[in-house]
Order: sequence, then structure tokens, then C-alpha cells
Amino acid sequence: MIGEPKSNEELAFELLFRKYYVLLCGFANKFIANSAESEEIVQEVFLSIWKKKDQLKLDEKIRPYLFKSVQNLCFNFLEHRKVVDSYYSVIELVYKNQFNEFNTYESVLYSEFQQRVDQGINSLPEQCRLIFNLSRQEGLKYAEIAERLGISVKTVETQMSRALSKLKVELKDYLVILIVCLFFSSN
Repeated sequence: MIGEPKSNEELAFELLFRKYYVLLCGFANKFIANSAESEEIVQEVFLSIWKKKDQLKLDEKIRPYLFKSVQNLCFNFLEHRKVVDSYYSVIELVYKNQFNEFNTYESVLYSEFQQRVDQGINSLPEQCRLIFNLSRQEGLKYAEIAERLGISVKTVETQMSRALSKLKVELKDYLVILIVCLFFSSN
């Protein structure tokens, strides 16, 4: 309630937050070079600490734990981004129709694949489809999408991950054939 005095653990958490928040955001930003996503990561670490407040001592000895937690989440974020980007690069290549020369079989395959991509995108839930299209068709960054839609960057990441997972399942039969065609057409 408003006006009630804060408990000792609430005060300790608030002091910890005030002391390290900006410092941890800067630390995270050195890894991922995106201040909005860095803030999301640091907030996630503090949320985790708040949930574990009964198990952790919120004193000076928590400093290494804070930095290691932020570092681990940054590495996880970068790994996730690598997987998403590498998977999407294949879809993007097809979706933007950057092939110059097709034989008849490749043309038919591409046409079928394009249809499946469109069906897969259209079958996504509304918000997921909107976020996917803003990212892939309009080229917006996750932070820009989050700002435009009034949602968190984490929500955008989650929705993009869901979209790509669903597309991966929908397109799995075509990706192997497509990669083989790309390999042989480039040689």
C-alpha cells in the first residue's frame, strides 16, 4: 500500500538496483551494442534476483553474480540472434526473390516454396504476423518494432522466435531441396 514503510529486503533491492543498473546496462551494451536490448537484459537479471531474494544476500558480494548473470544473458541473446539470422537468411533470399537464373524445376520449386512461405506467414497469429512483417518486409529493428507497437523488445523477440519456429516447421521439406539447388546453381 501507498505510505507503508518498505521492508529491509525492498530497501536493499532498491539500493542494489540504483547502484548497479546503469553500470550493468553499459556492461551489457558492450556485448550487444543495443541500449534498449541491454536494458531489457539488465531488467531481466534484476527480476530474477527479486524472485530469488529469499535465497540471495543483497549485499556487496552479489556484484560478481550480477555481472556474470548479465554476461550470460548477453551471450544467450547473441547465440539466439545468430540462429535466427542464419535461418532467416535462407528464407529472406527466397522471399526477396534474389535468384537470377532458374531452370524449369527450380522455377516450379521456387513458386511452390513462395506459396508455402506466404501461407506460413498468413497462418501466424495476428500480432506475430505483424511483428514478422515489420521486421522482414519493412526492415525494422526489434527495438523499433517494440516502440511502434508499444510492447517490450522481449515480446518482439519471443514473437519473432515463434514465427520463425512455425515457418521452419512449415518449410522443412523445402529447405533441404532449396539449399541443394542453391549449392548446385552457384557452382
